[in-house]
Amino acid sequence: MSVHEALPSSALLDAELWDALCGLGHQADFASGETLLFEGSASESMLVLEAGLAAVSVADPAGDEVFLAFRGPGSLLGEFGYLDRRPRSAMVRAVAATRCRVLPRPVLDRFLAADPRAGQALSAAVVAKMRAVTDRRVRYAQGRIGTRIGRVLLDHADEFGTPGQGDDVVIEVPLSQGRIADLVGAGTRIVGLELARLQEAGLVDTGYRSRPRRLRVLDPVALAVRVDGAA
Repeated sequence: MSVHEALPSSALLDAELWDALCGLGHQADFASGETLLFEGSASESMLVLEAGLAAVSVADPAGDEVFLAFRGPGSLLGEFGYLDRRPRSAMVRAVAATRCRVLPRPVLDRFLAADPRAGQALSAAVVAKMRAVTDRRVRYAQGRIGTRIGRVLLDHADEFGTPGQGDDVVIEVPLSQGRIADLVGAGTRIVGLELARLQEAGLVDTGYRSRPRRLRVLDPVALAVRVDGAA
């Protein structure tokens, strides 16, 4: 079963709330490349990602798109806008065939009003997500560039990885050099050079010859030791 079909261990929704939310609203399917949520649009609903994969991004002052994160099955989308009623703070676009449960505000309002425990669980999921996002932003901004890239690879291998051959882990999401560059605040050329160094050290395979192209962490333990030692 692929990462696009099953709830990952990192999903922040407990099983009871997941089942309840998936019984509300209506289903919506998105092809790869389609936009689920538009930055700046009205927050009229919340989405639960049931299957597939989506990428979250924001526009910088120059209007360029900056990648923030991937979201897999079990993820909440648009929950911040639902809670504070402000316009969407980011764009969410499908990067694979994706299925969501769309929960219009009136439907979700009635559900949460009827069950205070569900509201508490939803709030806890949102807080946990914000803590995780904040932690990653801090770690991706500290240390040498090679260390920061190593953290990105290890995090994505942990969240979106599947076992490969031997000890290696295949990162089953399109974690391109450009997306890594956005996460660590560096140029794509620098990221490419650092990935080449990690490949020469036998720690990663950039997947140049694979189709679809996927990064592989060849030795997660050794990469973690290298990252911790550099930090």
